[in-house]
Amino acid sequence: MTTITLTYPQPDIALVTLNRPGARNALSWQMATDLYAALDDIDRNHRCRVVVLTGAGQSFCAGLDLMDQANPESLAAAVGEIGSGPRAGMRAQEYMAGLVLKLRRIQQPIIAAVNGHAYGGGLGLALACDVRIAAADAKFCTQFIRLGVSGCDIGVSYTLPRLIGAARAHDMMITARVVDAAQAETWGLVTRVEAADALLEEALALAESMCDFSPYGLVSTKQGMWANLDASSLDAAMQLENRNQILNGLSGDVEEAAAAFFENRKPDFFR
Repeated sequence: MTTITLTYPQPDIALVTLNRPGARNALSWQMATDLYAALDDIDRNHRCRVVVLTGAGQSFCAGLDLMDQANPESLAAAVGEIGSGPRAGMRAQEYMAGLVLKLRRIQQPIIAAVNGHAYGGGLGLALACDVRIAAADAKFCTQFIRLGVSGCDIGVSYTLPRLIGAARAHDMMITARVVDAAQAETWGLVTRVEAADALLEEALALAESMCDFSPYGLVSTKQGMWANLDASSLDAAMQLENRNQILNGLSGDVEEAAAAFFENRKPDFFR
């Protein structure tokens, strides 16, 4: 991986850093390939329980790398020789947009630590994470419509309205307005704002606090939350919740959590 840095600050936590600071971490075909590889690595690591996603330098991700998008050699290296025309365009589109599904599908919850610009595809990546915290200087913009394409891309038309409501999402997507960190927190786009120089430390501290919970509890909560965003009814949502709770109860983690409580210690879920 040449455009992504994957480290484990501790065995339970993965830190994924988009690492093209000279290009404001714009999404190239190589970065997409590297991010897929990093997420596959993490998903196979059953010791890892939480992921922090951030950007190197002054930006989280400024969107698609427009110069690289038109480079057939870069595209071919990522998805193979696909020729030209609508079929090839769809293949390329699905490859880049599929990062959103990948972020959702890995077992670990992901914290987006958004520093600087989260524009276009960068916003899409942040919205696909489970928790978002932002630096005070962070800025959010859908951007797509400025590039001559639809304002609906890389999952944003699904994720954004569910976070901030349809009216505000329409505003951002149709006007490409830039939303600062304070407004993003007010709208619920992010849940907390930190000083820029403290952002990563706070994200890692949050991740560490989540590691106190049972491994399957984290997995089933992530899966249940995303699944129930599309639940057809309250009854359907509760049916999934009920089954998840029974599965959690069979894991042995409930007994360990209870024992830890009465013994005044942290639970050891990897006993």
